[in-house]
Amino acid sequence: MTGGYPHRGHGSSNRERAPRRVRPIDGALHAAAYCLARLFARMLALVALCALIGTRTRARTCARTRSALRLRTAATLLGAAVLSACGLLPKQVPAPIVEHSYIPTPAEAAPNEPEEPLPEVQAPEPASAVKPAPAPKPKRRIVRPKPQEPAVTPPPEPAEPPPPPQIISTRTMQHDQLHGLLDAEVQRPDGKVVGRAVDMYIDTAARPKLLMVNLAGFMGVGDRKVNFPWTAFRFTPNAKGAPITFVQPSPPAKGKPADPAPKPQPVNEAPPNLVQLVDSTVAQKSGARIGRVVDVLVDSQSQPQALVLDLSSSLAEDKRHVAANWGDLHVVSHNKQWQLQMDFNDAQLKATPTYSPEQPIKIVSPVVPAPASAPAGSSAAPAASGTSGTSGAAATGPTGTTASGAVSAQKPASSARPAK
Repeated sequence: MTGGYPHRGHGSSNRERAPRRVRPIDGALHAAAYCLARLFARMLALVALCALIGTRTRARTCARTRSALRLRTAATLLGAAVLSACGLLPKQVPAPIVEHSYIPTPAEAAPNEPEEPLPEVQAPEPASAVKPAPAPKPKRRIVRPKPQEPAVTPPPEPAEPPPPPQIISTRTMQHDQLHGLLDAEVQRPDGKVVGRAVDMYIDTAARPKLLMVNLAGFMGVGDRKVNFPWTAFRFTPNAKGAPITFVQPSPPAKGKPADPAPKPQPVNEAPPNLVQLVDSTVAQKSGARIGRVVDVLVDSQSQPQALVLDLSSSLAEDKRHVAANWGDLHVVSHNKQWQLQMDFNDAQLKATPTYSPEQPIKIVSPVVPAPASAPAGSSAAPAASGTSGTSGAAATGPTGTTASGAVSAQKPASSARPAK
């Protein structure tokens, strides 16, 4: 068949053209191999030359090194000769590459399927023909009544526990209202200090009667302790100078004799019905020891307001000072001796606040619990007012603050109750 495409099996033209394609590639490979062989041979020759030069410079070295270099040079030259002779080996002609192509005849071609006609493009309708969308119908809101919730009654609140029983009552005073008696300076009306207060004496009704003063001598020589009547002194707690002043007798009125000037009395001539206060022991009703009197706090009206007790060796095992109310002090006779007594118990002593010169003074009184048959309202009044025969909590302040935070009214007391 002439003038057409070559059919399957006609490969004469491909076989004739194959050697032409292989020969240029084969020649290029041979040229590249030859260049590489020559380059490698030159490098080997250069290495051999360097080795020969090195052998000449080291000609004086040992014979073993020279023979090794000769063997190395010979091996290098032999390798170069072997590599340069690789081009003399017979070359293998690669197989020819035959390209085959198949072109089907018109008879073998499949009949063409009829093409489907394209759908006709419909023209858009005019804008006037567009119908508006119907308006949505309004939704009716259905209100359903909420079911009534059942009434929930809250649980009853638990009753608050009753406050703890009141065991002590306190009243607060400042240091400019009271002054300690022990070691306080005593001055004359002209301001000259003549001595210091040492102690005081009280009667069986716990009323102050005598003040013991240590009159100063010259440079400590000639000091002596004497007693003066309590009414011969005026107390000024907030004074800048001496807090105790010796008061001169007032001038006599017309037709009346003048008051005699108070004279000092020796200490050993004190009346036997008077009790020395400082360093005396205060006990409970049961006879248990409460503490030791270390000071007495006196106000501007010359009335004692509190006893400062040292509880270092009491039953409460406290090592501190407390200010006990003066109205709770009793003078009782025990084994034909006068004894100081107060109505504190161990629990009340533990609850008393500590007396400190840097803090406000809290004067403490014991509170005796009321009998169980008496109503609660009537039992609080005797304990707070101090009129009960057992409590004896007399106070000078307008109000008293209890240990539990309650405020109880207290009336002023100028002296302690008489002993039973």
